[in-house]
Amino acid sequence: METILIQALKFIGASAASGITWDVMKGAGSRILDGFKKHFTNRKYFKDESQAEEFFKDISLKESLNKRHPLEDIWSVYDNCTGSEAPDGFKAEFTDWMKRHGDDLGHLGDSFGCGNGIFVQKQVNKGNAQVTNIGNQYNYKGF
Repeated sequence: METILIQALKFIGASAASGITWDVMKGAGSRILDGFKKHFTNRKYFKDESQAEEFFKDISLKESLNKRHPLEDIWSVYDNCTGSEAPDGFKAEFTDWMKRHGDDLGHLGDSFGCGNGIFVQKQVNKGNAQVTNIGNQYNYKGF
């Protein structure tokens, strides 16, 4: 399941592709979440920080229904959360906010083990065998 937030970040070309859950945002992502709440509440897009947090929680939890245009899901959540249609200013500012914080969100998602990779516990060279680190296959000129 891909959430609205993840689909929207992919859509705008941000590096965050997975791993951003509401639990991660509340914990390790609290700095990003707090900045979001303050910024958009100060700009009067939400009546208070709890409404801004509810909006972010919803886009972090709900599955994206509009895969081709996930920003439409964002605007729908805004409408449900605030009771009014997302103003054009909010749309532009939120899209810009996602672009500016996409890398931070991507690192946040990756840091919680949701990225792809291989975990190698132990490598042993027995006899004449050669151990190759899969992540770094370089030609070391004789080594």
